[in-house]
Amino acid sequence: MTWKLYAIVSAGAFAATYLVSSPKTELAQSKAVASQARTARQAAAETEIEALANSLHVERHSEAVYRTPGRDPFRFQYRVQKPPAFVSPPVTVVENVPAPAAPVLPVVNLTGIASDIVNGQPQRAAVISMPAGVLIVREGDSVAGLYKVVAIGEDSIDLEATADGSRRTLRLSTR
Repeated sequence: MTWKLYAIVSAGAFAATYLVSSPKTELAQSKAVASQARTARQAAAETEIEALANSLHVERHSEAVYRTPGRDPFRFQYRVQKPPAFVSPPVTVVENVPAPAAPVLPVVNLTGIASDIVNGQPQRAAVISMPAGVLIVREGDSVAGLYKVVAIGEDSIDLEATADGSRRTLRLSTR
């Protein structure tokens, strides 16, 4: 952009600003008419406001008498307790002797099964995880003195509790 074109554009912007910002006589006359109408509305509103203020002033003075509050939040009083309407007879409590709790058995999970062929016969071993560690057991072995391994299948193991002879089957998880 050359300096001549820059000077022409700047002069044009200056002239447009001057023309837009000059006061117009028609606008000044309409403002005078609007201000006269506004003063009439304001006078009516002021008289209405004064009338309302006078009525409120009368109501306010009539209720200015101090009354002692019904309660004092800074003082504590005891509540009067009413006796209950219905008093049930005392219930005799018979103490039940709790049944002996079953022994808490540790969590036993079947982690894996390994198989090997010895003399043409498949021999399986199970991998069992317990809180105390990991055990590898075969049929007939003892698991922490709590169970005896009865049978090992392809995806499960049968355990027999040494205390009561109950059976438990553990399966491989599909996770």
